[in-house]
Amino acid sequence: MTPGLVAKYHMNPSSANWKDIKSLSYISDDKNYTRAGGVVKANVFDWEGEEGILTVHSQLTDGTIKDIQNDGKVTVLALQANYSGSEKDTIITSDYAAVKATNYKDMVLANAALGQPVHTVHLYTNAQDAINNAASHEIVWNHEGLDVATLVQTHYDDSQNSHVAWDVTAADKTVEDYGFKYSFELVGYHKGNNRTSESAHAVMKGSLLKPCMPVDGKQPTWDAAEQNKAEKDREPLVRVILTDTVSNKIAAVGYVKFKIVEKATPTESEVILTPEFGFNYEYTVNCTETEKPLQIEWHDFEEDILAQLEKQGISKEDFHTNFELDGGNDDATQYDGKLATSMSTSKKGIVKQTITDTGAEETQIITWTLKNNEAYQLFKNNKSISVIVRYSKEIEPNVYQFVYVTLTWTPNPRNVQPAGTLENSDKIKNYWYAYNSATPGSGYSDIHANVETVGETNADDEFKSDILNTFDGNNVTVSGVNAVYTAFQDANLTKTFTFVDPQSTDMTPVKGNSGTMYDITAGDNGTTLYANVVNNPLVKQAVVKINGSILEYQGKDNETQYSFARDILNAADHAQFVANNEGKKTFTAQIQINAENCSYVPFELENNEFFAKFLRPITISDPHETNFVDATTGGAKADLKLTFVDWRDHNFDNASVTKGQNYYKYYDVESIAQNGDIMTDLNGTTGVFDRKLSDVTGNVKFTFTAPTISEIQNGNGIVNHYFGTLNYENNGTTVGDFQIKVPFDVTYDWGTIQVYVICKISQTEAN
Repeated sequence: MTPGLVAKYHMNPSSANWKDIKSLSYISDDKNYTRAGGVVKANVFDWEGEEGILTVHSQLTDGTIKDIQNDGKVTVLALQANYSGSEKDTIITSDYAAVKATNYKDMVLANAALGQPVHTVHLYTNAQDAINNAASHEIVWNHEGLDVATLVQTHYDDSQNSHVAWDVTAADKTVEDYGFKYSFELVGYHKGNNRTSESAHAVMKGSLLKPCMPVDGKQPTWDAAEQNKAEKDREPLVRVILTDTVSNKIAAVGYVKFKIVEKATPTESEVILTPEFGFNYEYTVNCTETEKPLQIEWHDFEEDILAQLEKQGISKEDFHTNFELDGGNDDATQYDGKLATSMSTSKKGIVKQTITDTGAEETQIITWTLKNNEAYQLFKNNKSISVIVRYSKEIEPNVYQFVYVTLTWTPNPRNVQPAGTLENSDKIKNYWYAYNSATPGSGYSDIHANVETVGETNADDEFKSDILNTFDGNNVTVSGVNAVYTAFQDANLTKTFTFVDPQSTDMTPVKGNSGTMYDITAGDNGTTLYANVVNNPLVKQAVVKINGSILEYQGKDNETQYSFARDILNAADHAQFVANNEGKKTFTAQIQINAENCSYVPFELENNEFFAKFLRPITISDPHETNFVDATTGGAKADLKLTFVDWRDHNFDNASVTKGQNYYKYYDVESIAQNGDIMTDLNGTTGVFDRKLSDVTGNVKFTFTAPTISEIQNGNGIVNHYFGTLNYENNGTTVGDFQIKVPFDVTYDWGTIQVYVICKISQTEAN
């Protein structure tokens, strides 16, 4: 016989109704085949469809399937469907597909061996052999229906490996895809002087076998069958037939003899019962060690364990006397699964057994206890959790009967995610800004951090800013927490501030005053922002820290350890919140507010992120008052004019705002130095400083006489403050107007600011 072909086709469209297919047939061909011999035929005998897949069952007949290795040719098939449409019938043809033959020879029925690919113990092929030999299987007298199909499988010889299993068991219906089927029937016979057929002590319905008492020496019907221990030791015989339904030929036959027993005799350890108990009590996380006991009551134990064992011939007394809870009654061993041989590596609570007196008899009670925080770790990612414990009875040395008891907790409701919100109304509006805005009260995205104010008590220009100053009552209040989470109401929450990790792409990289680009990363559990030069992550320096609610910018008077922080702080003016064409803006950090009661329970807090902008302490600008006239008698000199303001736009030389305070000393402005190439528009476009002065002419010279620290800091309040002098020498020829752009570095206690001064050189006098 030739087993059938099972082919699966994608239907296009997948919504096509396979029931509208009137008929199916195959077109076959041997590609480039020229030798004599008929082409194989494929006769379709059944088909079905599901979710856009059409499964076709066929029987291959006539010609030979060509083998590419031996014949140099290949047999191909294309499926044709006669499809009944809404308007007219349509013939739809698939692509050609190659077919390879596999030979199934010498089919034989065998005892199924679950978990093994091949089982070599074949069934007896005639009834007499089965009758003369011992029964291969036992069945208890009160069994409600044993599926014989689970005990049988088919083997075949493929000419390479003998006894290759075709299916796992007859119950999986693998053979039906290929046009075969199993059938099961009892075979009557007499043993010894018995006048009643052995097989009359059982009935079958399909593949189900059930022991019973005969009626008048004959088999009753399935529904009328009555069971009694008197059936014990009878040996019914079952014939199993494998039939090719297409050719209606028998492919294989085998016989299985059963022995009816009072209870099964284990030859190896076996699981005889696997009761399961479910609980749906509510669970709510609460950050405590409170315990939740889940208990199997005595009546549940009796109904679902003891009564079920009685049906297998194991009495309540036998269970009480001989079965023991693995691990002991005070802390039972927990297993990874049923039939487990190793203990779970992680226990879930404690399972105990106690005894209750119901009045007449004692009955076990199983209690499963979990601590709240342990339950949270299990429930935070799982809708239910289970434990398995085991009762064991030793039948003989190293042979046991097991009862595996599964306890499952599926809480309803399952409250494992406390959450709240931070209302904008909790913020003091006047301290807050819209994103990148300079207008207070415009939104709730930004706060501005600054150094200590000049003249305040003990102020020495430290850069510390308390975030809580921006919240109503100087305290963060969490609202909107579900009342079920009693442990996570505002009064029970600890609030902390950390830097968002990672910082958003708007926050990094940043450009320093020197033009260097820095990556900004969070570290130390979110309490420190670090900077490293882009593409050089190994060298990092702290920029700003959060100490409780205090933002502390790093680097005052410490250029060596905090050069990155000082460079970043001084990159942009205190009001330059948006990057200019040089890519510089006021340094900004992304911060989040965290709330928790216990560290292992994450609390979801909405509206909890904001931005802090660190205002540069001072800004220095060019008032465009440093100018020269060419060929001035005695040489052209000009005092350097600079304007100093702090983060509040207070002019250092305006007595009405400084109020007697020396801003130069407070901010420790210690030096002004000309540093870098002087650029010019000489011999170019006016106002375009694209060439070095030294490249245009080597005979025009500018030199700078720097001020002393005393001259800088003691000139407080003087309108024409002395910041040094520029000296200009011409090259001995008259010249028209031109300009120079001179870079100066101004150093103060928070670093160095580079300022450019544009000087105008007027044309030579009287020329």
